Amino acid sequence: MPWRAGPGNCMNELTAIIALSRIKGINRIKKKEIIKTIDNLGDLFDGKIKISDESLKTQINAFKDWKDIEKAAGKLTKSGADIVTIRDKEYPELLRHIPDPPLVLYKKGPLKSDSNTLAVVGSRKATFEGMALAEKIANTLSSLGITIVSGLARGIDASAHKGALSEKGKTIAVLGCGIDICYPAENIRLFEKIGEEGLLLTEYSAGDPPVNYHFPERNRIIAGLSKGVLVIEASGKSGSLITARLGLEYARDVMAIPGSIFSDEHKGANALIKQGAKLVDGIEDILATSFPDFTLKKQQKIEMDKDEDYVYSYIGHERIHVDGLIDNTGMQAKQVMAILTRLEMKEIIRGFPGGYYIRR
Repeated sequence: MPWRAGPGNCMNELTAIIALSRIKGINRIKKKEIIKTIDNLGDLFDGKIKISDESLKTQINAFKDWKDIEKAAGKLTKSGADIVTIRDKEYPELLRHIPDPPLVLYKKGPLKSDSNTLAVVGSRKATFEGMALAEKIANTLSSLGITIVSGLARGIDASAHKGALSEKGKTIAVLGCGIDICYPAENIRLFEKIGEEGLLLTEYSAGDPPVNYHFPERNRIIAGLSKGVLVIEASGKSGSLITARLGLEYARDVMAIPGSIFSDEHKGANALIKQGAKLVDGIEDILATSFPDFTLKKQQKIEMDKDEDYVYSYIGHERIHVDGLIDNTGMQAKQVMAILTRLEMKEIIRGFPGGYYIRR
């Protein structure tokens, strides 16, 4: 990929677009307008275009970060990532049409973005039940060919990515930092797997740290990439509510899964429903709302013996401790543990740290 680190005759177009994307004194809506009206953006920095707007002229002439662009290019190449600009055909079409799209996206991974996309977002401090639900929804939708979009945060985001990767790997992680940085660090294996099977995306240059204001900006990309936004377990102050609000502004389908009125972790999602978000209580609702051309596959019945079926009947979608199962079934602890192991191998229940189980 050719780069030119500085203004002059015949400036490289890519360098010019990156430079424009980095100027903080020009808002994104204005930048989109500039991209639409100027055919050769290099001419803007080479002084070949007369600029009548004095404020814009000052911002363009004041830009001097050419060495930083060249330095970031080296980091990008080292990380194995690539660039797509808003003028490229590969740029995600849904994102292209929001009012304030990023001019430049840094990307890594084989997945090609399409319009069959669902954002799954929610609490970083999610419950076991919430994480299991996010994983199951993402797993099922990915198996149908729908791409799951989220932000790689701990909790609901990470669970949604994991669910999608366990099927067709159709997931996009939108980062609030450079493409060469995993945040949070605990998700490094997930970060690497998405880079190998899905798609990592960010508007931030290689080496840019995950500072606080990046994440609300990142959320507009999550909403912009997606046909619909699904909120799972959002508190009243959850950042996922920003994604949902932006989804409404971008005319996306906004959905939320309701929860207990006594739980702080459900207040945000419940409030969204009161404000007009679609209440969904099953995958069928999600498909009917955003993906009417997709049909849910009939699940094959899992064969269970009498004891397995008996223990399974006491396991629901809210976690239960193994001691509770032993008490409820009246069976010996050793026998219950053996049955739980078999049910996990059949992938119809899931165990969590501390001896808790729920249905998949």
